[in-house]
Amino acid sequence: MIKPPNSEPPSPISNDQWQSITISTVRWDVWDVVVATTVTMLVAVSIQSLGGAFGNDAGFNTTITSSAGYYVGIMSAALSLILLRIFKTPLWPMIAALGVGFGITAVSYLLATDVGDGSAILAGLPVGIIAATAMSGVFAATGITCSVVRFREPFSSLGFVKTSSFKPYLFAVAMWIIGLSLLTFWVQTLVWFGVDVLVPPDTAKQAIDEAGGSIVATILLVGIIGPMAEEIFFRGFVLPGLVKKFGIIWALVISSVVFGLFHIDPGAIVPTFALGLALGWVYIKTGSIWPAMFAHGLHNTVAVLIAKYVTIT
Repeated sequence: MIKPPNSEPPSPISNDQWQSITISTVRWDVWDVVVATTVTMLVAVSIQSLGGAFGNDAGFNTTITSSAGYYVGIMSAALSLILLRIFKTPLWPMIAALGVGFGITAVSYLLATDVGDGSAILAGLPVGIIAATAMSGVFAATGITCSVVRFREPFSSLGFVKTSSFKPYLFAVAMWIIGLSLLTFWVQTLVWFGVDVLVPPDTAKQAIDEAGGSIVATILLVGIIGPMAEEIFFRGFVLPGLVKKFGIIWALVISSVVFGLFHIDPGAIVPTFALGLALGWVYIKTGSIWPAMFAHGLHNTVAVLIAKYVTIT
């Protein structure tokens, strides 16, 4: 029997509650997390492949050839929907996410201009960044589909719980600073030992360069929309879904590993894993996803601002 949604709004996190180790008790489990993670990857690949193929046909330089992109995109989308159907998950939210993601990418290519080197630019932003943001939306769509829609859980099960003070946000900033300090030490160690392959890529600088310096639009996409979508999935959905099987600490570690692996680049895996640990701990300690979103957005925004205004020699 399906559990009816909770009609009463969750109580705000009190000043004492946020300091305890806690996490929402949810109805989904590790297998739902595995399915949702696989579906998220397939839908993201589908949007990237279909969008890249469309952009190639529109005359822009993309990393995906037209025919291969369409084939891979359609197959990935079909596999994701089949997987959802097997596990009795509603299809319409993910079909909508797929349609919106591809639609945004396709329209962006359609309205974009070529700056002379085959790059597609729309409103001062490369279509690649717009497409990446559209793919980020898939994280939120999957998390919500496999929790709120499938199990009819309230949004509070994903961590959407108000806080009653600024203390959780100060704690989130403190955890971010600690994580950033450890990351700086990690990068410096890699430089000392000449392990260049594991040095994190300067994605913020790449985003700014590709965007032609459009700082406001870059912060909106990279510093706000992306972090919110990722937190819904990795901290709001994945982390609680692993607790029943592995316990809080191992769930934190495993969810952070998944977060790191989703960033693909070898140099980005360790830093994003560390960031995932910090953000997950913020969520566990505060019981609310808002401070984790704030810290994640702060991290990305500061990186963009440094890439824009600070020259490191």
